[in-house]
Amino acid sequence: MLRYTLLFAFALLLFGCSGSNQELNQKLKAAVTEGEAGAAGYKTIQMAELTDFDWDVMYYFQPNEDQKAISDVIGFKWEGAEVPDNHRRLLFVKGEEVASYVDYYYNDFPLFVYGCGDDKWIYPKSRATFASFKYCSGNQEVYAFIPEPCVDNIRMLMDNPCPEGEAASAE
Repeated sequence: MLRYTLLFAFALLLFGCSGSNQELNQKLKAAVTEGEAGAAGYKTIQMAELTDFDWDVMYYFQPNEDQKAISDVIGFKWEGAEVPDNHRRLLFVKGEEVASYVDYYYNDFPLFVYGCGDDKWIYPKSRATFASFKYCSGNQEVYAFIPEPCVDNIRMLMDNPCPEGEAASAE
């Protein structure tokens, strides 16, 4: 019995250490992948409506960005892990503290985050309304995620739907 208890505790420790907000990951994936695009050709996603914690700024990080790179961007010391291979990270900051973050596996959820003007991959909560739509890149379905005021910068991607049955679906 003790052996199973220790094994269970080790599994919790191993999977719990990542700190990634899995509930937010599921909410984001559902908001992006479920339902149909609106009349404008995209879905509108309010990040503040998906989060259940207080935050001021959301940051986007690419795979393998380490503690130093993340710390340099957010302006204080990041104590967490680097962004894993084939993952992307949305990190939420309140003041000078990390409120939460979500790492998502790009192969399972191909969400491509686009920068917008001077914000690049830094999104204040006041400007965290995103446009999202599905398009085809090669033979893969990809979900665009860009601040709504800049959706016209990538609108041409909406003209790249994947032929039925040919795309590797992320759903």
